[in-house]
Amino acid sequence: MKRIIFFFALLTMAVSAHAQIDAYTTWPYYYREFQNGTLILSNGQTRVMPINIHLLKGDLHFIDDKGLIQMAPAGQFSAVQIADDTFRRVNGYLMKVVPGPDEKRFVAIRSTADLTKLNETGGAYGTSSTTASTQRLTSIDLPGKVNTSHMELMQNRDNGKKLTIKNEYFVVIDGKAIKATKKEMTEAAGDREAEFKQFLKKNKINWKDGQSLLKLFEFFSE
Repeated sequence: MKRIIFFFALLTMAVSAHAQIDAYTTWPYYYREFQNGTLILSNGQTRVMPINIHLLKGDLHFIDDKGLIQMAPAGQFSAVQIADDTFRRVNGYLMKVVPGPDEKRFVAIRSTADLTKLNETGGAYGTSSTTASTQRLTSIDLPGKVNTSHMELMQNRDNGKKLTIKNEYFVVIDGKAIKATKKEMTEAAGDREAEFKQFLKKNKINWKDGQSLLKLFEFFSE
């Protein structure tokens, strides 16, 4: 199973950290359409099905044989491959992987809908109500089975308010996810803090760029 996950991670090395996400209150998904993706199941087997990533809680949604959108139980899979993108569950959310030196060290990007920005621009359908916009966004993010018609959702996909997407970056080392900020990474250096500060002086890190964050493994691999 580890070999499969690592192989999929390598596929993303030539791909940029994340693509432009075109999402709406009526379509709060990472991808413009559901598309066939590969689930790496917890038992090491694989399964291909039409899937997408929900932008509120980082859940995996799929289309069942009745054309209804459902939520895949988190404990049943360990990684997801959609086109050239690999996702792994980090801190409870599916995050896009920027591969590091090995499968235990990588950068993870969590993309979510920014409800604050949505409200600042007037909210969904002309309302400035936080409650209204939140309900609209979470209406298809129910626990367990979602049971929403995929075709109906597609037909109304562009009718909502365009969502602003915010990205959070994490450096994952041996299963521990550290928020990719100068403060958090300096704390993670522990008793090597002074040495890490010298490393940062020599290596300019863009804390909002997955490829740039890979430079940190030069220090944390030592």
